[in-house]
Amino acid sequence: MLNFEEDKKYANIVRSLSLDMVEECGSGHPGAPLGMADFATVLWRHFLKYNPKLPSHPDRDRFVLSNGHASALLYALLHLSGFPISIEDMKQFRQIGSHLAGHPEKNAALGIETTTGPLGQGLANAVGMAMSRDYLRSEKLASHQYTVWAFVGDGCLMEGISHESASLAGTLGLDNLIVFYDANQITIDGHIDGWFQEDVKKRFEAYGWSVIDNVDGHDFKEIHESIHHALSLKGPVLIKCHTSIGKGIPDWEGKHQCHGQALGEDRYQKTKKAIGVIKPFMVPEDIYDHWQTSQPTYLMEEPVTPITLKDHTNFEQIFIEAKKMTQAIATRKSSQWVLERINRKGLVGGSADLTASNLTKVSTSIPRVPEKIDGNYINYGVREFAMSAIANGMALEGNIIPYVATFLVFSDYAKNAIRMSALMKLQVIYIFTHDSIGLGEDGPTHQPVEQLTMLRATPNLNVWRPANTLETICAWESALKEADTPSCLVLSRQSVPAFTNITRENVLRGGYCLLQPNAPVMVIVATGSEVSLALSVAESLNSKGVLIQVVSMPCMEVFREQSSEYKANVIPQDVPVVAIEAGAKATWYEWAGRDGLVIGLDDFGMSGPGKEVMEIMNFSKEKVLEQVLSFMQSKKMRMEYQ
Repeated sequence: MLNFEEDKKYANIVRSLSLDMVEECGSGHPGAPLGMADFATVLWRHFLKYNPKLPSHPDRDRFVLSNGHASALLYALLHLSGFPISIEDMKQFRQIGSHLAGHPEKNAALGIETTTGPLGQGLANAVGMAMSRDYLRSEKLASHQYTVWAFVGDGCLMEGISHESASLAGTLGLDNLIVFYDANQITIDGHIDGWFQEDVKKRFEAYGWSVIDNVDGHDFKEIHESIHHALSLKGPVLIKCHTSIGKGIPDWEGKHQCHGQALGEDRYQKTKKAIGVIKPFMVPEDIYDHWQTSQPTYLMEEPVTPITLKDHTNFEQIFIEAKKMTQAIATRKSSQWVLERINRKGLVGGSADLTASNLTKVSTSIPRVPEKIDGNYINYGVREFAMSAIANGMALEGNIIPYVATFLVFSDYAKNAIRMSALMKLQVIYIFTHDSIGLGEDGPTHQPVEQLTMLRATPNLNVWRPANTLETICAWESALKEADTPSCLVLSRQSVPAFTNITRENVLRGGYCLLQPNAPVMVIVATGSEVSLALSVAESLNSKGVLIQVVSMPCMEVFREQSSEYKANVIPQDVPVVAIEAGAKATWYEWAGRDGLVIGLDDFGMSGPGKEVMEIMNFSKEKVLEQVLSFMQSKKMRMEYQ
């Protein structure tokens, strides 16, 4: 027999702890935790399947707090549920070195499934987790059809990513994905009447979701019934709970003032009295004893040693095979050629409606559709942001390595999800094709300029821009070995010449010498399609006795990690440096220095045939050579070139 009064008592303990954390810290977000405490308590006490002693059990339910500013709620729930979060930990909420950050940060041991805070992305992560579950079950890596639960708020559903991810989830008919919508109708600026009036129920039904509407988020009987109902339905489910933000705060309940600040001593004490828990951080012992009603026996047992999906790709053999290829080829085609030869279960691909351009589908690709849940290729549609955040949710499962693709210029749409990949140390592979003004006729709207700089400025993100098939092989090899670092493979639309006088070991160092004469007077560094241009310029100069060293630097981040001795051999410190790349110049001054020459772009591109655009934008051999000669004169170098 359900005891709703007991649930209410427990929910007020959750409220109390949430308030205590915010007040102890002097900052935070008390409103949402107090508003969501009732349905959160019911879910965690009676429905969520977990075992804090085996927090990474493959068959546990997944819980995602998409409105991550309500982190105090999550920490209170985890504490009461037996995860290793102590009272002392809660007193360090939002402090330096604390595991309880202002917004939740992925920590499997503590039960925090994903990092959230940027609104809406948690919902997309949850979609990715549900897709991963279906794939893993098909590979016998998960035994049970666990449920993915997510909390979202009004702000989450305003974000465009919520539309993208919910639309795809409905199209794919994802089962056992249940989302609670905390419809408190309040955001930071006030009541949402002035900026969010759509009918969310009709919206989600149009996506193909089941919607359980008009649930009183403070009525325990209704909450129980809505969850039971949701579990009986096929496909994704939205439970719309009407709540009062700041529930229990005498003068701020239902008001935006309680969203993002501590209450202050007087209001805090009055609220604690109103919810019936006076003492800070006080939890009666019987609460711990009766918090969790029951859990399935399969979660109480150590899982069978999980199978790890291993990479059986022989990259050395692929490299040797590619050395025989002498024809010019676009690196996007090189990437597809490599993908055909990768032998790794759990590599799940997809593209944002650009499969035929990104060249991401291969002979082993099986489209993921409602009738084929073990498909390893996802047609994401024109949804770059959701695609990337869904990939993060998939990567969180460990055995899956997602690769997703679009044009480089559209990495802007995906930027914050890429940042979250890097922040969470997730092995997501981003394939960005059509990498420069060299793509040609589509014009400046589609020609990337500043995107490489943006990606390279992101911590813990490897950005590979290979110059040919051999470098593309190494880019894939690196991406598949970097378990804690996402990778970007930035690939050309146009064909680039093959050159085979390189070693796999050198390419995997991120930068290496293609031409290395004795006592060079200058070093030219380039990436991607500009490497062949650098070689052509250097060969003209070398033929006249002006000795030029040429460096290909497909990945700055990997090169930066090499020994000082190696880097000094590749780019000697006492030799002038010229850098060439058909993109923004900013990142190249690290290698060229203040006194070096960076040949790049300071403006957007133009529409026209790619080769002609490159020439007009000063990326022809003649114009680069002219700039290099002028640079040499400015350095008063010995000139023998006529």
